[in-house]
Amino acid sequence: MYKMKKKITTFLLPLLLSTSSVFGQCFPDFLYTSLGFPGVFPPPIAIPNSPVPLGVSDGVMGQNYNQTLTFVVLEDTTLDIGFLLPSAVVSAMNAAGISTVMNVDVNHVTFSIQGLPSGLLTQCDQMNCQYPSSIDGCMLINGIPSQSGNFSVPVSMLINIQIPAITDPIFGTTLFPATPIDLPSFTVNQYDLFIADGALSVNESTLNSTIVMNDDLNLLTVQNIYPRNVNLYNSLGQLILSKMSVEIIDIGENILNSGVYFVKIYDDINSETHKFIIK
Repeated sequence: MYKMKKKITTFLLPLLLSTSSVFGQCFPDFLYTSLGFPGVFPPPIAIPNSPVPLGVSDGVMGQNYNQTLTFVVLEDTTLDIGFLLPSAVVSAMNAAGISTVMNVDVNHVTFSIQGLPSGLLTQCDQMNCQYPSSIDGCMLINGIPSQSGNFSVPVSMLINIQIPAITDPIFGTTLFPATPIDLPSFTVNQYDLFIADGALSVNESTLNSTIVMNDDLNLLTVQNIYPRNVNLYNSLGQLILSKMSVEIIDIGENILNSGVYFVKIYDDINSETHKFIIK
């Protein structure tokens, strides 16, 4: 586990703003940069004592999509560097009483993203999505998705640290020179991105309806004032069933597996779509 410290710098802000106009039309969200700890935001899960928005926005196939990720970049980190050094150097450090756990400076951090559906592109406000120590940034995800479905989208981080020169305290000999080294890349966040089929559209209008699924996942309760048509779709936008709402709808043989589902409630004038997830 890394111990990370964040330092806010202001004198490089003009450079950041001028660079963003060249590489990507996005800006780091102050809501996240003000939290005081590094990472990729919005977070996919709740942060204790930090009521911030979670996850990325859903989209619709064939319609424009925009989402901004904010990067908060650490200044330094404390870790055991023994796994990065030759075994002979570690042995010499142990013999000299030098701990392999130390605070090291961060030179830069590079972010990458995978798993986006076709039609969506990414652009960062720094070249190659590489950010110097303590300089926050962002990634713009936009375009018109040409695929529907539920997509797992991991965002990875590659941290380049500066190992300081390691010197024998008794003899003054250099055991290891000052060296920049990449830490192993790791996934910092994994988002669930849902792209609905063009036939589905979330939040089309308000019919003041609510839905409740029972524990056995075979009865769907639709609460509304007047009888309306109800369609149930899976995450690919495929129709599972279509019935007239009579408050309780028996799904019957259509047992639902884990995943994302949509219930579309509509009449001749209005429609409304509800999303629910089965773990």
